[in-house]
Amino acid sequence: MRDGSKLSLIHVVTPPAVGVSAKILKELTKAGELALETGESKCRSFGLTARKILKVVENNRSSTASEIAKAAIEGRYDCVILGSRGYAGDRGILMGSVGVSLAISLPCTTIIVR
Repeated sequence: MRDGSKLSLIHVVTPPAVGVSAKILKELTKAGELALETGESKCRSFGLTARKILKVVENNRSSTASEIAKAAIEGRYDCVILGSRGYAGDRGILMGSVGVSLAISLPCTTIIVR
C-alpha cells in the first residue's frame, strides 16, 4: 500500500445475551471467519494485503463497538471505515448504533458506509 499504510479487516462476533450454546457460538465464529476470508480475497483482487482480525465476545463482556474501538486505539489507526446495516432505532436509524458509538468515541477519522 501507499506510504506504508496497512489494512486491517475486523469482524466481531457478538452473540445474543441469552440462550447461546457452544454450537451456535461456533457457527457464528465460522461465519465471521468466512466473512474475513471473503474480504481478504476481495482486497487481494485489488492488489491489497489485509490483516484479518476476528474478535469473539463471550458472556456479554463487551460490545461490537468496544472491540472495534479497542483494536483501533491499540493499533493506532488513522481511519476506521465500517459498514452500517441500520437496524437500531432512534439515532441509529440512519447510521446504526455501532456507527454512532464509534463516530463519537474514536480519536481517528471514522467513515460509515451505507
